[in-house]
Parts: sequence; C-alpha cells; structure tokens
Amino acid sequence: MPKNIDILTYSFPCQDISQQGLQKGITKTTRSGLLYEIERILLLNKDRLPKILLLENVKALTSKKFINDLNSWIETLNKLGYTSYYKVLNSQDYGSSQNRERIFMISIFNANGKKFNFENKTTHFKKLEDILDENYSKKLVLLNLNKYEKSDFITTKNSITKARLLNYSNFNSETYIYLPKGIGPTLTASGANSRLKFYYESNTEIRLISYYEAYEYMGFSKKYAHIIKEQDIISEEKMIFTCGNSISVEVLEKIFEELIENGFF
Repeated sequence: MPKNIDILTYSFPCQDISQQGLQKGITKTTRSGLLYEIERILLLNKDRLPKILLLENVKALTSKKFINDLNSWIETLNKLGYTSYYKVLNSQDYGSSQNRERIFMISIFNANGKKFNFENKTTHFKKLEDILDENYSKKLVLLNLNKYEKSDFITTKNSITKARLLNYSNFNSETYIYLPKGIGPTLTASGANSRLKFYYESNTEIRLISYYEAYEYMGFSKKYAHIIKEQDIISEEKMIFTCGNSISVEVLEKIFEELIENGFF
C-alpha cells in the first residue's frame, strides 16, 4: 500500500446479511466475510495506515441479528488505532430522488478526540420527474394499463407514491408501479427493484427505468452513462445492474464535504 493515503473505501458482499440473502452473517467462511480481507491488508501495512476508512453496506448490518458482527469489526479497527462512527443514511435526505437507506461508517486513525458528524443534510430535494425523461423510448414501455386493473395509489411516509397491478404476477414485488411525482424506491442489482416501473396517467403506459436514468438516479451525470454506452462494453441491463450495486453519489459528496471542511485530511 502506498504511503500517505487519505482515504480507503471498502465494502463486502451483502448476501449473508441482506433480507433477500441467506443471512449467515459475517464470518471468515461466508461471502460477507470478505470484509476481513481489509483487516489483512491493514495488518500488512501498519506503518502506513490510511487516515480515513469509509464503509457502505445494507442497513441490515445494524439490525439486532447482525449488530454483534458490526461491533466485532469496529473492535478490530479499534485495535489498529481507528475510532469509528456509523449511521444509516437515506439518499433522499441528501438531494436524491431515491429512497435508499444504507449504513455508512467513518473510521478515523488516531482521532485524538475528533468526531465525525453525519448530520450534513441538504435543503435541495428531487423527485422522480426531475430525472425521468418525458420523451422516453417506446422500447421501455412494458405494458398499457388498459390490459390490467390496479389498486389505488398510496403515498408512503417516505413520499413514495405507488400502486399494485392486479393479476399481473405471482411475485408481489413485481406488481408495484410508481408515479413520477414522488420519490422512488431503492434501485437494486437484481430482483423486481432492478426493473422499476413508472406509470404515466396521461397515456396509461407503464414503462421501465432506462440505463441513463439509472445513472442519474444514483447521482451520476447522464453523460457518463452515454459514454459507457458508446463504448459498447456492457449491455444496458448490465449498466442498470452496476447502478444497483453502486453508492449514492449525493451522500458521498456530503460525507467528503464534512471530512474536508473539518480538517480530517
């Protein structure tokens, strides 16, 4: 590892702690146990440890079932000289049109009393309609509501306005459709939330999220999505997959602002 590293970002596969996974926990024998490769790297570089470590993962890591795993990891870092602060943050509190709750943890080497504050939220908020293209390609159209009935739309406490298609699928999660006027749900790499469905009342069409909208949904500029598309390296579906595995840029920007403004670097 090079000397004078300001920040090391890391994470690990969430399959063993997420609600959709096997929930085997974080041990050195599970996929999520790849976390301990970070310990190995740090131990090999004890003479040049990074000033800051940044972890992001699913909020289930803070649940009653897995909090001991998290605390064990914090203790591992503490023995190396790191003081850790963590919190579950929602992307929509940081300017995103997405309801995405993830744990973020900042670990400070030789903190000397310095504390990290996660409360640097924004006053600028987006809605889905701010990122969704009104002139969307017809290839994104999944179906016309004339062929199905739907439940009434409801708005959740997180400002997500959604309804269910009736007699559409045996999988409940596949039946949800969303109005662009509100906040959207978490984009995931696989499953129903990798195929987010939006309903347009003006023409009764239900259409899928596009690859470039998925990038903006995660806080990236659409221009980067178009650049990747032009390179023809991966398919549009894989581009959405990578977004589902990504981190909300808006949240990262606020965290970096806090680190810089308070002299952690």
